[in-house]
Amino acid sequence: MSSMLVTVLIFAVINYGVKAVGPVLLYERRFPEQVEAVIEALPAALLAGMLVSVVVDAQWRGLDPAILAGLTGAAVAWRLHAGQLVTVLVCLAITVAVRWLF
Repeated sequence: MSSMLVTVLIFAVINYGVKAVGPVLLYERRFPEQVEAVIEALPAALLAGMLVSVVVDAQWRGLDPAILAGLTGAAVAWRLHAGQLVTVLVCLAITVAVRWLF
């Protein structure tokens, strides 16, 4: 297995573990709103961290303009509430188009 796949799997286990611990420990009670906000933002933050590590290398010299354009398109599509599938397809289409043109 590649190191990226192992990292994704570890982050997934951590994410689901954090989300499972709350209901088990609190039973019928809820976390405070600030804690719930952090738990809800955790998957997006982990994904963003992994994307940054893939898009650029350790010295920030490996920036790929096609991936950057695709991620920008995905961010715009997501902001416009396009849905997950449409957002992924927009990202894919823009990345392919930029690589094909350049």
